[in-house]
Amino acid sequence: MKLLKDLKLSSSIAFTHMRAKLKQTVIGMVGVAFGITVFIFMVSFIKGTNTYVQDIIFEQSPHLRLYNEVQIAEKTLLDKIAPNSVNVVHHLKPKDILPNLKGGKQVVQELKQDSRVEAVSGVISTQVFYRLGSSSINGLVNGINFEDENALFNLGSKLVEGSFAELSTKSNSMVMGVGLAEKLNVKTGDKLHITTENGDSFLVTIIGLLKTGITDIDKQQSYANIKTVQRFLRVPSAYITNIKIKLQNREQAPELSGEFQRKYNYQGSDWKKDNAALLEGDVLRNMIVFGVAGTILLVAGFGIFNILTMMIYEKMKDIAILKAMGFSDTDVRWIFLTQALVIGLVGALLGLVFGLLTTALSGYIPSRKAANVDPISI
Repeated sequence: MKLLKDLKLSSSIAFTHMRAKLKQTVIGMVGVAFGITVFIFMVSFIKGTNTYVQDIIFEQSPHLRLYNEVQIAEKTLLDKIAPNSVNVVHHLKPKDILPNLKGGKQVVQELKQDSRVEAVSGVISTQVFYRLGSSSINGLVNGINFEDENALFNLGSKLVEGSFAELSTKSNSMVMGVGLAEKLNVKTGDKLHITTENGDSFLVTIIGLLKTGITDIDKQQSYANIKTVQRFLRVPSAYITNIKIKLQNREQAPELSGEFQRKYNYQGSDWKKDNAALLEGDVLRNMIVFGVAGTILLVAGFGIFNILTMMIYEKMKDIAILKAMGFSDTDVRWIFLTQALVIGLVGALLGLVFGLLTTALSGYIPSRKAANVDPISI
């Protein structure tokens, strides 16, 4: 009971000091509020930026993928003939491995039944030359099953013009990236020739233009029905070169990538491995944000320290009188500690409010602009 009375008395004296030095008190609170506001804004901004960049990447990249990769043979012919000798062979020829995934179609169906997998698509990716008149551009054709690929990347929403509907019904039809179409100067309905790696040439019709927002993809890639690409390459209907997988929980990608590689005897990669540079950039940006925000908060703390130090020097006579009246060292300590806690707490609450208002306003302005978009003008 006595402790509560002592704390109440110390708090009363602390508030009296703060009212007497209201200007310094407000400056201390504003310093803390500013630090908290900047901290919340910067953390929100960087977190939002990181999430936005990752969302863009995942709009066109799977969480993990399975494929066959060119490899060097672990043992040479000499190793088999003379296993007990030291054999040195330079410029080993890579193993003759086809990009086809053996049993790929069955693996795709099996993965669709896996509860950890949200969507899966088996595709053929092959290099071709796009030819129109004297123009010849190297690029990539993706043979897809539209329903499966759309479940992964929402391709339908990226169409600028045309439709994917005719891919499976119209012979030699293709949806092309807008950047590639601009370089070739073609539009929906135009025809051009493509030449495969085997030297075969085919006349194809552009039935749509696609814009992913990723320049490298828009300038190089196009999409055709998987059966069309199989016909271009003269391969059987079971032929696929890649399996793209979207997971329910993308953080499981490294673990499941290893599991699927061992299970199906394929090579593979996951989004963390494919985007290592991006993740390193995220870590660096977070370090910068917390470093800058921490420095601002430290400066605010020094502001409170300076204010209380000056107040103590000004109140030396008052402190002497209080101690002469029977106030203990602890009581005096509580008077000034209460002032620091009040300045810090009020400043932090104000900073929290202003920080949330600032981030909400930053989100509201572009969202209002998006809401006012006129679909007819677009």
